[in-house]
Amino acid sequence: MSETKSLHLMEAGEELAPFEFLVTPELNQQYLYAIEDFNPIYIDGDESTGPVVHPAILLNMSNRTRSPSFYLEPGWAAIHAADDAQFVNPASVGKRFRVTWKVELVYERRGRPWQTMNVLIVDEDGTEILRRKSHGTFAAQGLSKKQEG
Repeated sequence: MSETKSLHLMEAGEELAPFEFLVTPELNQQYLYAIEDFNPIYIDGDESTGPVVHPAILLNMSNRTRSPSFYLEPGWAAIHAADDAQFVNPASVGKRFRVTWKVELVYERRGRPWQTMNVLIVDEDGTEILRRKSHGTFAAQGLSKKQEG
């Protein structure tokens, strides 16, 4: 059995376990009502795609905390700093999606560990839906103000 590794200790090339999810019409509608976006493309779609998954769902479902292997040692916190997201193809409601995460870059800045992570969402047919470069840092309980920057 492999030991769980805290995210802040992961090195470039290491991956989190993939996460799969299904976007049902009900899930899509919950997001639409929550953000008050009733664009017909998300409800009815068009003849070729049917209803399209709202981008907010894709961003939410691809946060690194969704991975079944996401783990941080007690006293550590992950801080999301920035994203570069590219929506490659529309995502169709009713399909299953798979998210993968791979650490691209690890570095230190102002005494804190930082990571750049490549995130990819593909649908059940293997169609690339979203490419996301996620940047984040970590904070530990007990770091002095001077160490935090």
